[in-house]
Amino acid sequence: MERTTRPAGSNAGKEKKGFCRLVVERIGHFERLGKKKTADNYACALRHFRQFKGGKDIAVEELSAADMIDFQAYLISEGLKMNTVSLYNRELRAVYHYALDEEIIQTDRRPFRKSFTGRERTRKRAVDGGVVKRLVSLSLVGRGMLGFARDLFLFSIYMQGMPFVDMAHLRKDQIRNGCVIYQRRKTNRQLKVKIHPQAQAIIDKYRVVEPDCPYLFPILYDPKKRKERKYSSALRVHNKRLCRLSVLLGLDDPLTSYVARHTWASLARRCGTSDTVISEAMGHSHVGVTTIYLASLDTGTVALANRRVITSLVGKLVT
Repeated sequence: MERTTRPAGSNAGKEKKGFCRLVVERIGHFERLGKKKTADNYACALRHFRQFKGGKDIAVEELSAADMIDFQAYLISEGLKMNTVSLYNRELRAVYHYALDEEIIQTDRRPFRKSFTGRERTRKRAVDGGVVKRLVSLSLVGRGMLGFARDLFLFSIYMQGMPFVDMAHLRKDQIRNGCVIYQRRKTNRQLKVKIHPQAQAIIDKYRVVEPDCPYLFPILYDPKKRKERKYSSALRVHNKRLCRLSVLLGLDDPLTSYVARHTWASLARRCGTSDTVISEAMGHSHVGVTTIYLASLDTGTVALANRRVITSLVGKLVT
């Protein structure tokens, strides 16, 4: 049921405002506020909505529940996860509510009343050591950048489940005395991880040689074009490549950047590592765990856990 929220007044007779145009204005607003992540999310939602509409705009006041249900079906058909669908629906709904608040439109047609805007609980999946070994031995000759995606997945495991965002931002100067010393972007915790031969081989293979580029890997930097990439774009491309690797391996559930991290934790647990040591090794925020107890965990204990994981994968003792 439509609701007239305020009487038509000064806006009567004005040109109808395009919904896509209004989203663009909101993106600019967030960029000026320095809210880059929010602006990027709105931009992604807008890109999909424009594709859904065939490049055409639609007046804000003409947006209907049928439009948004069709848009949601389009997103699902494109393979987007329900939590991503929910995010885009919420972003666009916020723009619609902005139009109401600013009296750009007077009537609330409630176009999002049937749209999914909740959260679908996701399972944190890990793969077993057998899958990791198959991935290591998988022949990728002539498969383009799939080898790079495979090696980044393995590098995450070899480096105590290093998150993809931290791998992407890893700098050359963070390698010191055979270790990687970095600060987790999510929790701001500093981690020191020994570089075992398996990880070193990946570093040697992909290290960016351009002296002006601070990054270790060509994830946020394209050596051929000599320019940087957006992290959101790099993550999307990486997960698409991992999905293709999943098909080659015949997996029911696709590999993702997070699966590598969760796999390290699962393998460490199978090797007899306690949850507390796993949490410390992965740089968790340690809610409910005392700082005094964590301080008692020396780096050797954590390093031993990682060495056991790598040993379980390569079949021989690593140093």
